[in-house]
Amino acid sequence: MKAVWPVVFLGLSAPSLAAGPGDPQDGLNWLKKMASASRQLNYTGTFVYRHGNQTEASRIAHYVNVAGGEFEKLETLDGPAREVIRTNDQVTCYLPNTKTVIIEKRAARRFPALLPEQLNGVADNYVVRKGGMDRVAGYDCHVIVLEPRDKLRYGHHFCAEVGSGLPLRARTFDEKNEPLDSFAFTELKIGGGFNRDKVKSRYAAKSQDWKIDRSELAATEIPAETGWVLTQQPAGFKKLTELKRSMAGRTATVSHIVFSDGLAAVSVFIEPLPKTRPAQSLSHQGAVNIYTRPIADYMVTVLGEAPAATVMQIANSLEFRGAVAAK
Repeated sequence: MKAVWPVVFLGLSAPSLAAGPGDPQDGLNWLKKMASASRQLNYTGTFVYRHGNQTEASRIAHYVNVAGGEFEKLETLDGPAREVIRTNDQVTCYLPNTKTVIIEKRAARRFPALLPEQLNGVADNYVVRKGGMDRVAGYDCHVIVLEPRDKLRYGHHFCAEVGSGLPLRARTFDEKNEPLDSFAFTELKIGGGFNRDKVKSRYAAKSQDWKIDRSELAATEIPAETGWVLTQQPAGFKKLTELKRSMAGRTATVSHIVFSDGLAAVSVFIEPLPKTRPAQSLSHQGAVNIYTRPIADYMVTVLGEAPAATVMQIANSLEFRGAVAAK
């Protein structure tokens, strides 16, 4: 199902191995290796996403050709059928149950490519270390631990394949060090030549008369000072982007600001209040908290893979100071 706003997922269960002390630089080097491997390697396999009492299995095929093009096919194996085909930054999602095709630009990070390409600030906000060894989907892997330096962010445990660095498992822990969600391969093949058939859609030919949703492609983004500021910015979080979005179905532009601590990203969306004034609400989806509240004549939605207190602090400290103050 398509979310109202782009949601970024990070990848439960308590760690099977206790992580011992390690060289922080060694841990950071492994993070960089994982980020690169997930985007530059060829691999096919099946992974499971767990959060709460829910489990969802998916099959993935990922290839990079000699010219540098990136191709990926992701399909769910249980629950409502869903197939996602990606060619570089263009994403086509097929929903056969509703006979809908959604075409959009890549926004969310998905397993195993959960880490940002740039890891600036991670060491300032997390203690990063290499732990012990484990085994996932038949491959030996190093446990890489990211321990938050405060309660404003989540902890993460990754398991990186010893040879390639490909993330085989990702676990997220809340501020009480309790498991939130996890991704893990159950079957995997690393390497092999480019196989176009493995990334072809099974629905493309039969979807000619399906509903086509290109509303995300029609959205325009313009870097701009929105006039909104934080009076109590959470420690370690810095503003990454600030822009105004024109979106299909909305007569007014939406202000969009993104804050990050180098790993976790929190998005702020500000738009005029709808006719029915929304109630203040907090919900979550796996590790992602979503908080909505009205401020004067605006509706603010803040979401991100951060503790509820962090998301709420950002929403509750937003203040509009106008274009003059923004400059």
